Amino acid sequence: MPDLNVHISFSYGKRKILDNVSFTAKKGKLLAIIGPNGSGKSTLLKCIAGILRPEGEIKYGDINLIGLRPKERAKIVSYVPQSSFPEFAFTVEEFVELGTYASGGDVEEALRSVGLLEKKNELITNLSGGEYQLALIARALAQGSDVMLLDEPTSHLDINHAKEVVDLLLKLKEEKVIVAVLHDLNIALNYADEILVLKYGRVLWRGTPEDISEKVIWESYNVVPKVIRANGMKAVIP
Repeated sequence: MPDLNVHISFSYGKRKILDNVSFTAKKGKLLAIIGPNGSGKSTLLKCIAGILRPEGEIKYGDINLIGLRPKERAKIVSYVPQSSFPEFAFTVEEFVELGTYASGGDVEEALRSVGLLEKKNELITNLSGGEYQLALIARALAQGSDVMLLDEPTSHLDINHAKEVVDLLLKLKEEKVIVAVLHDLNIALNYADEILVLKYGRVLWRGTPEDISEKVIWESYNVVPKVIRANGMKAVIP
């Protein structure tokens, strides 16, 4: 499976939102994008997904995704937005089926992958917050794309459902390129393979969770942190 190579800038009018952001994401490695609010994280994912059109190039192998028709791009990249309450009373199965327009993917297998197959006939509006997040991921899986982008997939979830989502991403990274914006530093430090830190639309730091320092966290979030270890896990304490 090819790597995803991103080299882009993006502006709203004269206001620069992303300034020469470059990185590579690979199958088998969960890439977490972190940074303070307003750093350009969600904008970056929208540029890769084709919702916004940046300057530069986004290459998957030899294919530059910028300029591809939406249907062709959707065969390569799927996008899971920040969770929002569903507006229409689709069944879970109908909701996930919306992801198959580009590639005619397997809805049942997507539902099985996230543990929602038994709920396929329930209304999407009746799901819990955690179940709805899993349904969003299933919809993306139904596209059958090689690259999956997720914008804060664990936000507003309790510990149990957040762990379910993280475990699913760790499983999916073995077969897809996974890029996730994470607001929870502790999840990023303990489960990501690689971290990209954004600030003011620029790459402040990139590397592995093992190499990130308290100085980098301070420079990004403007708080003096303490990174501790307990039972083999890391925790960031402001």
